[in-house]
Amino acid sequence: MQLQRDIGDNSYEALGFKTDDAATIDAEIESLKSQIDPPVLRRFEKIATKYDRPLVPVHNGVCYGCFVRYPTAKLADIGDTPTTCESCGRLIYQVP
Repeated sequence: MQLQRDIGDNSYEALGFKTDDAATIDAEIESLKSQIDPPVLRRFEKIATKYDRPLVPVHNGVCYGCFVRYPTAKLADIGDTPTTCESCGRLIYQVP
């Protein structure tokens, strides 16, 4: 969804995708959305109304949404369960 928003004047094919058909891409996005747990999807969509990047990595203990150090004691909690940054509220995932 972020790619859709950021693409601007470029075409998907120019960026290396096999198709430039927006309907095909929209259908794929909807297909992927159906695989996400509904409460998580609702939280993502709510955060997306506030931030351009609602899902960001935490790398070396730093949230790449707000660039604030994520509490070391809570780094272990970031796993398969969606977690939000205590500082900015974005959904985060850990990058090794």
